[in-house]
Amino acid sequence: MSKEYRIMKSDEFTKYIDCICNRLQEFININNIKIDYICPILRSGAIPAVYISNRLNIVKFAPAQVKHVAYKNGENKIEMLFNPFDSIDIKKKEPSFLVVDCMLSTGTSAGILIKEIKRRYIDAKILYVCIAKQYGSKNFKDDTIYEDVGFYCNCENNYSKEKCKELNIEYDYPIFPWEDLESEISHPDDLEKNIFF
Repeated sequence: MSKEYRIMKSDEFTKYIDCICNRLQEFININNIKIDYICPILRSGAIPAVYISNRLNIVKFAPAQVKHVAYKNGENKIEMLFNPFDSIDIKKKEPSFLVVDCMLSTGTSAGILIKEIKRRYIDAKILYVCIAKQYGSKNFKDDTIYEDVGFYCNCENNYSKEKCKELNIEYDYPIFPWEDLESEISHPDDLEKNIFF
């Protein structure tokens, strides 16, 4: 079954940001948490992270780039291309990090970043949010104190429209307002030659 795409309008994206921010604000107020760093997973999480950081007045960023790489030799893997924790020195015993992604498919990229935060800061408080999440994909309840999603979608599940309706999930693959449908279909952003120079 081939993917069917749907271009998301800006006001719909903003609606999901509003919902995520409202629920997150309530959680951090109730639990008296101050988020020290917002950690977007680049590139996908950059735009939602900027919206969220402004809405919740989170000033410091620690962006990480975790990316699928298709190597010339045929090897494919997801790896951390940029680790922000190599360049910041956090002295706080229990720092708080908000990991932000836009689209979570398998959860591998977010898992790599969350594991790295835990490795560096064993007592860290980690919160995770994303705009869209593939239904049935990995969750991070064992490693985070908070997890939220704007909506669930079909993505790689290949469920029928009827099954998606039954599960109350989006059938179409979302194309976010800053993305271009043609580029999403044909742009080889994971090729080794586009990543390593």
